[in-house]
Amino acid sequence: MNLMNANKKLVSNTFYLLLNYILVTGLSFLFWLVAGKTLLPEEYGIVSTSINLAVLLSGVALFGLGMSLMKLIPEYLEKKQNKKISSLIRFSSKIVLISNLIIALLIFILSPVLAQILKVPISVIYITVIIMGVLSFSDVFNFILRGFQKMRKVAITEFIGRLVKVLIPCILIFFGIHYFGFLIGVLLGVAITGILRFKLSFLTAATEKINQKHIIYEYALPALITTLSWMLFLNGQYVILTLLKNPEVTGIFTIAMVLTTPLVIIPKTMSQALFPIISQLNVNHNKKRRQCNLIKIVFRYALLISLPLMIFIILFSKQIILIFARAEYLPAHNLFPILAIASIIYGCGNIFLSSIYAIGKTKIQRNIVIIASTIFLALSVLLTHLFSAIGMCTAYAISIFIIFVLSLFFIKKFLQFRLPWKDIGKLIISSIIIFSFLFYMIRITQGLIFGIILAIISGLIYLLLLIPLKFYNKQDLVLFNFIIKRLPILRKETKKILDYFSKFIDYQ
Repeated sequence: MNLMNANKKLVSNTFYLLLNYILVTGLSFLFWLVAGKTLLPEEYGIVSTSINLAVLLSGVALFGLGMSLMKLIPEYLEKKQNKKISSLIRFSSKIVLISNLIIALLIFILSPVLAQILKVPISVIYITVIIMGVLSFSDVFNFILRGFQKMRKVAITEFIGRLVKVLIPCILIFFGIHYFGFLIGVLLGVAITGILRFKLSFLTAATEKINQKHIIYEYALPALITTLSWMLFLNGQYVILTLLKNPEVTGIFTIAMVLTTPLVIIPKTMSQALFPIISQLNVNHNKKRRQCNLIKIVFRYALLISLPLMIFIILFSKQIILIFARAEYLPAHNLFPILAIASIIYGCGNIFLSSIYAIGKTKIQRNIVIIASTIFLALSVLLTHLFSAIGMCTAYAISIFIIFVLSLFFIKKFLQFRLPWKDIGKLIISSIIIFSFLFYMIRITQGLIFGIILAIISGLIYLLLLIPLKFYNKQDLVLFNFIIKRLPILRKETKKILDYFSKFIDYQ
């Protein structure tokens, strides 16, 4: 795969994954909007605790084989070893089935104790286990499709499942089924997604012997430990808050986390689009230069889009909360500044962290997350006990920053990667200007509609300021033209605008 093809594949993967995230995030917001408008904070916290516990358990059940599939399938494809792919899929499915049965048995035995500890009904524990099993297999098929870079199918199947997840609770509410209806919606949505992703050929195609022990020890186990530690950041917070405080605090924290999620979308989407390409390039000559170039492109664009979005979310946090939840959740706006900054650090750091695994340094990635998760566990218990949700946010931000620093250090060591400091400086200058503009304007008037208009104006100012700052380069124009050719509407008009502003761009 040459560099230009890699760039085009990166854009294609990013387009479908970004479309997926936009649709999924929209439906996810709708799901939590309905929950926030119909459930009390305690019920909201129960739903959040159940869903995030199911995600944690499914991460264990996957046994690290999801990342292994996404890493090894592109390499086998590049080497024309398709029969090994079939063997890998069958082996992975068997391991996931066994791990699911073991975990389900343990949870059912311990369900009375768990229900008491988590302060939820025992029926919630039972449905959580079922969600775990269905989710783990849906994720297996998800990783297979990503390994084949079938991002279009990933997006379509995810959209259908999330739509079901939203519609079922809306229907069940009319029958008097409240928080439990949301859990049923999650279960059915995940099940339909998994069914749509499944192909019989995954399990029946011709196979070739693979080194199963090597896959387990070199890829699966490091990925399992990384996944468990990573899920501690993303999902364990809710369980810890419920244990140390109560479901009401968890509900308020969940609103803040959900509403700052858009800041992670762009970096995470591009990182996932990049992962199989970095893996595929890892078997080619001159791989380091190509990999560094792609990582730098992803980092620049992730920061380009995330910074202005962060400013808008922080400045209009109260208005955003009132759209998606009741007034009882307004205290969540105090959590936005910490979580918003942490979300950008998480998104950008994940670009480096996932690339470390993609180049085959799986144990290094594992060690980074172990260090950060250990620090997070200690800090989260202490700071949550002292400062409640604010303490949890602080522990989360500190731990995410540690992951960013360590991941950057090792990606520089293995690939001789250098951060584009000049571009970062230009983005910060442009961001400070639009922050000052928005901060002054919101003192004059309030309201989300006016805020959206201001956001559009400030976004245009932000992008235009980067022209005299000489942020854009020739490679950007090539990628912009590639994207424009695939726009469903307004191609000619967008191309004319790009051609006009390209006159002011430095090509050196």
